[in-house]
Amino acid sequence: MKNTKQKNIFQLIGFIAAIVALNVIASTYFTRIDFTKEKRYTLSGTTKGILQNLQNEVVVNVYLDGELPANFKRLKKSTQEMLDEFKAYSNGKLYFNFIDPLASTNVEKQNAMIDSLAKSGLQPTNLMMKTDKGNTQKIIIPGALVYYEGRQLPLNLLQNSSRAGAGTQEEAINASIENIEYSLASSIKKLSEKNKALIGFTIGHNELDDQHLSDIGRSLAESYQLRRVDLNTVKLADLFKFKTLVIAKPTQPFAEPEKYKLDQFLMNGGRLFLLIDQVNAETDSIRTRGMSLATPLNLNLDDQLFRYGARVNYDLVEDVYCARIPVILGEGNQSQQELLPWVYYPMLISTSSHPIVRNLDAVRCQFINSIDTIGNKNIHKTVLLTTSPYTRKAKVPAMLSLASVQDEPDPKDYTGGPQAAAVLLEGKFNSIFNNRTIEGADLSTPFKAENKESKIILIADGDVIRNDVSALDKQIFPLGFDKYTNQTFANKVFVENSIDYLSDDSGLLTLRTKEIKIRLLDKEKIRAQRLQWQLINTIAPVALVLLFAIGHSYYRRRKYSA
Repeated sequence: MKNTKQKNIFQLIGFIAAIVALNVIASTYFTRIDFTKEKRYTLSGTTKGILQNLQNEVVVNVYLDGELPANFKRLKKSTQEMLDEFKAYSNGKLYFNFIDPLASTNVEKQNAMIDSLAKSGLQPTNLMMKTDKGNTQKIIIPGALVYYEGRQLPLNLLQNSSRAGAGTQEEAINASIENIEYSLASSIKKLSEKNKALIGFTIGHNELDDQHLSDIGRSLAESYQLRRVDLNTVKLADLFKFKTLVIAKPTQPFAEPEKYKLDQFLMNGGRLFLLIDQVNAETDSIRTRGMSLATPLNLNLDDQLFRYGARVNYDLVEDVYCARIPVILGEGNQSQQELLPWVYYPMLISTSSHPIVRNLDAVRCQFINSIDTIGNKNIHKTVLLTTSPYTRKAKVPAMLSLASVQDEPDPKDYTGGPQAAAVLLEGKFNSIFNNRTIEGADLSTPFKAENKESKIILIADGDVIRNDVSALDKQIFPLGFDKYTNQTFANKVFVENSIDYLSDDSGLLTLRTKEIKIRLLDKEKIRAQRLQWQLINTIAPVALVLLFAIGHSYYRRRKYSA
């Protein structure tokens, strides 16, 4: 008896020691285990690095709370779970709160809260909810405000679903859940990063002015330092300080010394974001005269782009899947304004899984050209955006007339197939100036005939990055916003993603490729086997408890019967 008692005491001491040792190890070596197949709760190394390098506290106020539909409850739960992961790796520097913006029963206070959040960049969403009393409208704000060192940044959690071929609301919510880690990490990085990369916007070729770049400029300024660059006067050594050069809708040719600087900038690891038109066509001139002649533009970049692996064609792509423009129909007192499809305003889509365009909505364009890629084994080409399959090409010069807008486009007449309008080029580029002498070239730095690795994004429409400006009061409209339909296209997201991919070497954008599968129940099986599974779920647990109780009682009888 005494030996048994000592044995039990030693076992208890050993058990307590094991628990203490386990706690010491757990407090010293931090780890978390993710049992999901897609590793949806496993943060990337980039995200962990951002969180572990925080110098001050980050506060995230999430306004997705209150009475929500089932799908949005799933989005809220996923957001909370992701924030729990962020908090675990932030060394105690991240805090978050879930706030119901409509918690007050006072309508005036509710409206004041909605207006305040809208001014901060969080737009409300109207939903139709089914209740016992029928369908009712519900306003929700699926977003958050991220605070760091006295600054705030809006974060929209809900991905739009207006793109061509968008699926159900469940798929839209799923796309939003897949994007949570990237959205949160990107926002925190924008607020906390001290050493911002330098982005240059070229001038000197009648590129877009500051007014028409103001919206994207405000957004990019949160993550980068922005400067204007005159290629004619800038020193090549100073140009190398920039991470990316943006050439936004030039209309005047580039001189050979300027092309040399662009070439050597690329050869030394710089990145290029080119948004160019090969055809001069503007809607304003068509409206003024009723018609206008579309003519080729000479930018003097064709030979350079060809060497780098792409060619922008001198044509205009007409697309049945297009935006609408206001047109006045009729005459005198009978005239009225209608929105009619304008085949020269294609809405570009993407079927690619590349992080720049994955789950991206339609991108609105104006007078685009088609792009061909050129065979080069050292350059990897990715088509980012294309038109719909229902297209045709118009050769230039071409007469454009608003009279044609009155005829509804017939898909049978548009059999050109999808046309590439945005292309990513990556790899080892060869200089076009190898074995050539350029008068006036900046030779202050050693010439490079090829580079190690670099990137170019080429878009055959300069208006992709252009925001509208009101002619009356100079109001700046958001990039991608259609003032006639009040619809916002994905231009801004596309440009931001493109700049991030070119300029941010941390690989943060690759988080947009994260995929979470929707595992929905089979509705037909549910209907056919409903009673069977109800019986299993109600009777089986009770039966198991009874069997355990009977078995345990039988075991005790046999053990202590002697």
